[in-house]
Amino acid sequence: MNYLKVLPILSIFAFPAMAMAQYPIIFNHVKYVSISQESCIRRAEIAAKDSGFDSNFEPLANGAFGVNGNYSVSIRCEARRGVVFFAVAGPDNRTASNLVKRVQQSF
Repeated sequence: MNYLKVLPILSIFAFPAMAMAQYPIIFNHVKYVSISQESCIRRAEIAAKDSGFDSNFEPLANGAFGVNGNYSVSIRCEARRGVVFFAVAGPDNRTASNLVKRVQQSF
């Protein structure tokens, strides 16, 4: 019965990929705007596509969503409040950070 105490420890060494599972990294940015909601949504769609998030692209009621490989972007317009939210999710910290900056600059 002592092997039951050792089994969980051994599984970490036997299955390192499971022990080191990587969770999605999400980066957010905000941009302050003074445009109409309709203009904001159009610009969100263009920014997502121009930044390479044209796979599974979907215009949303308040912005846009798209996929680029293992990364996804969501742009949400709240122009009546003067703000746009950008979020990029994916497996790599640096890449997700760079992509959210690229989308924000494209907006």
